Amino acid sequence: MEPRRIIWRVYHTILLLHTGRLFRHIHWRGDIDIAPLFGVIITTISPPPPTLVFWRTPPVGSYKINTDGCVKDEVASGGGIIRDSSGQCIRAFFSFYGDCTILEAELRAILDGIILAQRLGLSVLWVESDSTLAIHCITKGRGPWHIQATLRHIRHLLALDRDTITHIFREGNQVADLLTSEGWDRRYYYEYSSQDLPRRHRSLFQIDRFGLPTVRGL
Repeated sequence: MEPRRIIWRVYHTILLLHTGRLFRHIHWRGDIDIAPLFGVIITTISPPPPTLVFWRTPPVGSYKINTDGCVKDEVASGGGIIRDSSGQCIRAFFSFYGDCTILEAELRAILDGIILAQRLGLSVLWVESDSTLAIHCITKGRGPWHIQATLRHIRHLLALDRDTITHIFREGNQVADLLTSEGWDRRYYYEYSSQDLPRRHRSLFQIDRFGLPTVRGL
């Protein structure tokens, strides 16, 4: 319990944690000035500049499905919207999934969107999600065991040689995000036609339709 021994051990532990990247610059918030005393050099990382995110209409003769999933308080929901090449809403939906992971929720929302589109007789689909992991699992056909049934169902319905699945930033997926939140609040499955979309949903939908951007990174 000698003072010099205690100081040396603290110094050595901090330096070890920093070298192993377990003690990062964010942990020095408010104490950056004393970091060099421990041999730690803090470099300020500039945030990336803001970027504009646009929702793009699908090609003529095809339909775009935007979906999203979320987990709050250990229960999950999903939602999505189907639009044509002019940006008009064909149908929107939200659903409640109960106890599942965020990856399951994202995949189940994608599956619900595809099933709805096929039930409406729509083909040549462009599926868009803000989950890069869900997209990777679908395109590669691999993932954890608990998503395999959903994954097989999606790949069975989605013709990857004809249909498209891509990523979009959350800022460009706001209509689906709002529908997902509604699914969590209401806790059942529901569909909207183009005529009965609520006012807030319609406002976000019109932003996309008129090609107005949203800002990412502010």
